[in-house]
Amino acid sequence: MFEPVVGAAGGAVPAPDGYARAIRAVCDRHQVLVIADEVMCGAGRCGTWRALEHDGVVPDIMAVGKGLAGGYIPLAATILRKEVGDTILSGQGAIMTGHTYSGHTAACAAGLAVQRIIERESLVDRVRSRGETLRRELGAALGRFDAVGDVRGRGYLIGIEFVRDRATREPFPAERALSQSIGRSAFEDGLIIYPCAGNVGGVSGDTVIVAPPFNASEGELSELLEKLAGAIGRTLAAG
Repeated sequence: MFEPVVGAAGGAVPAPDGYARAIRAVCDRHQVLVIADEVMCGAGRCGTWRALEHDGVVPDIMAVGKGLAGGYIPLAATILRKEVGDTILSGQGAIMTGHTYSGHTAACAAGLAVQRIIERESLVDRVRSRGETLRRELGAALGRFDAVGDVRGRGYLIGIEFVRDRATREPFPAERALSQSIGRSAFEDGLIIYPCAGNVGGVSGDTVIVAPPFNASEGELSELLEKLAGAIGRTLAAG
C-alpha cells in the first residue's frame, strides 16, 4: 500500500519513475495485492485521472476522495479490480462495506457532476500541461529565497520545501513552526495553501503544498505566485 505521490506526509513527493512498476512486479511475483492511496493525488490532481497512470500501473484496490466531488460535499470511494471483487463475492456473497452515509445521494450527484465537467472541459489535460509550467514558475519566483530547498510535485500537487541550508538540507527547528507561519501569512492575504510539518524524522521539516483548482485562470495563477512569494518573504523577514 502506498501513495504514488506522497501528500501531506512528505509534501508532494512523486515516486521515482519506475518505482510503481517495480512494486507491481514484486507484488505479482509474491501474489500480494497492490493498494494505491490516491485520496490526495488522484482524481486528476496530478494530470492523469489516476496518479498511477504516469507509470502505466493498475492497482488492485484504489482509495480516492477529497477532490472527487470538487469540494462541494464530502465523497470518497474504494475501487476494486474485477478479480478482487469477484473473489470477495465468491466467499461471502456480498461486499460488506455498508456504513451510515454510504451511497449518499447528494454526494454521489455532486461527484458525478464534477467528473462530467472535468471531462467536458478537458481539465485533466490542462492540469498536466499547465502544472509543469506552474512548477517552473514557482521555482523561478521563489528561487531568490535561500530557505527554499526544493520545488517538486506533479500536475497541480506541488510542494515547496524549506531548509536552513541548501547544501546540507538541514531543516529548520520544529519549534519555529515555519510552514504554519507561512500558511497563516498567506491566508491573511487571501491565499489558501497546505502547511506540512514533521516530514524529516517525524519532528522537523517544513513544506507547503500548493494545489490550485483545476479551472484556475491565468490571472489567478499569477496571483498565487505573487501572494505565495509575499507570504514567504514576510515570514522569513520576521525571523
